[in-house]
Amino acid sequence: MIWIILAFIPFILLKSSFIITILSLVGIFSIASLGLNIIMGYSGQISIGHAAFMSIGAYTSTLLVMHYNVPIIFGVILGGLVAFFLGLLIGFPALRLSGFYLAIATMGFVVAVEQLFSTLEHVTGGHAGIRGIPFPHIWNSDVEKYLIVLAFVFITYVISDRLINSKTGRGWMAIRENEIAASVVGINVARYKVLAFAIGSMFAGIAGALYAHVIGYIAPSDFGIARSLDLLAISVIGGMASLDGPYYGSIIYVALPFLFSRTHLSMSIIFGIILIFVVLFMPFGVSYYLKRFRTAYLNRVLPFFMRSKRPYGKFVETSQGKIHYVKRGNGQIPVVLVHGNFASARFFEPFLSKLPKEYTAYALDLPNFGFSDKLKGDITIENYAKALEAFVDKLGLKDFILLGHSLGGAVAMAYSIKNSDKIKKLILVDPAPVNGMYMPEEGYKVVRLYSYNPGMIKKALMFNAPNYDDERFFDKITADALRMAKEAFEGNARALSSYNFTDVVKNVNIPVVVIYGDKDVLLTREQMEFTAKAFPKGTLVVLKDVGHSPVVEAIDEVLKYL
Repeated sequence: MIWIILAFIPFILLKSSFIITILSLVGIFSIASLGLNIIMGYSGQISIGHAAFMSIGAYTSTLLVMHYNVPIIFGVILGGLVAFFLGLLIGFPALRLSGFYLAIATMGFVVAVEQLFSTLEHVTGGHAGIRGIPFPHIWNSDVEKYLIVLAFVFITYVISDRLINSKTGRGWMAIRENEIAASVVGINVARYKVLAFAIGSMFAGIAGALYAHVIGYIAPSDFGIARSLDLLAISVIGGMASLDGPYYGSIIYVALPFLFSRTHLSMSIIFGIILIFVVLFMPFGVSYYLKRFRTAYLNRVLPFFMRSKRPYGKFVETSQGKIHYVKRGNGQIPVVLVHGNFASARFFEPFLSKLPKEYTAYALDLPNFGFSDKLKGDITIENYAKALEAFVDKLGLKDFILLGHSLGGAVAMAYSIKNSDKIKKLILVDPAPVNGMYMPEEGYKVVRLYSYNPGMIKKALMFNAPNYDDERFFDKITADALRMAKEAFEGNARALSSYNFTDVVKNVNIPVVVIYGDKDVLLTREQMEFTAKAFPKGTLVVLKDVGHSPVVEAIDEVLKYL
């Protein structure tokens, strides 16, 4: 939505070409700063020569467009690619340096590049630079420049987001924290550092190319050490190691000269004061504190607008309230599916899509979740089991397979203690341990944040299913999670830490299969072994390279044990 709004802005400001140009410059410097943030904020390398790659991109694109009639879009892309390959060349020797030595080396590089372009008068125009850089346009050049810049801002943002939230990003952050520890766990430090330097350089090259075509004039002095320090200041003010920090920093950097244009104050002094203020009083950058404000206040209204609006299943009235559920299949063998925390019946959609014909599945929203009513009484695993019992009895199910995932595993255990005669088989998929899940008191403060932070819920769900990457699915699950009763966020966590079924499950004399993904970051193999051994007929199945959610990550494997 924000990108659509940004795309409409220049059409509102058609009579203010100067402001449109200012906004274009904000986008350009945010791209360059985003590249520097990858190098410094995420991979932990120091670079004071980032503007050199802007100049490389600017001159590459300018010369290609002016002398070879290359379309501007391709000129910008080629400018970024040239900067990328030069970043690779600089990145390899820079591996031998770190800290201040790397800073001095990159500072020397930007000075050398500036002097080189100044001496190549027959190519670069020397100190005078190149004027009249063309920008062929169809309708309004300022608007079209802005839209092209915005397109590259979007592309670089998406690339950065994907990289940072991937194996590559985790590798960068591990190197930033401790190179030796990162190498010990198998991270190729040299490869990841050079890649970060090259990608950051590419972004700077793209920004430089866009700068040339938006302003229409470039000179070596535009990309000297002063520009590199400006980019460093933008990154620090906006916030290192944050995706949105470069945008906040760029707005401040570009807007300030406009605001103080009619005064006699030196911009270097003003910018220096702001930098000192941020370092002393906002050390994590503007982005961090805006995020805290958004999390604490603005996000409280989001759940109402983002939560699911329409039920997608059926309802059944029980003694424990109205329960929403989904029925799938017409087979002879009934299967009841119980979801985990932050989930709903919809969590089993991928699983149900592969359900064999001989089964009929019933996936319910537990009370306090999705479209079901609130839980009657205190929030305890035992009370959730009562609601499950009321649901099963109302539907008249007997001799069925009961599958519970995560918190739903604990609920399934509690149900089986009193109703094992109704169950054909109990399948516990990465369940809460049979003796409960302890959480320190500090953890409940974090849990409370989830109640009004959709982003945190989605990340938690995706983090627990690392091998399933359908974002639309997680958007739906997150929307359902926002329907949870507010008290259930903390209440569920406390319920999971306040039960122990170790002794009583000895009376559950039915086949019990505990399925565990060995990449689960919430549960340990020891906990799952202990849980399986607590049942007289319990067996443990370990799935390799699977996370906390095998019911979506390894569906075929789970189906084998129905």
